Amino acid sequence: MPKVATYLIGGGILLILLGYALSGFSPDRYMEYDNRHWYNVVNIYSE
Repeated sequence: MPKVATYLIGGGILLILLGYALSGFSPDRYMEYDNRHWYNVVNIYSE
């Protein structure tokens, strides 16, 4: 189980860095993207 958590955390960090790069390194746009992204993830797990 700890190994799975490590992969999830590592994957989350990679996704955040990737999202930051794709947003053109704009903090404002990145925060908007990040909020929508996590909102979508929560929705997927909620259903």
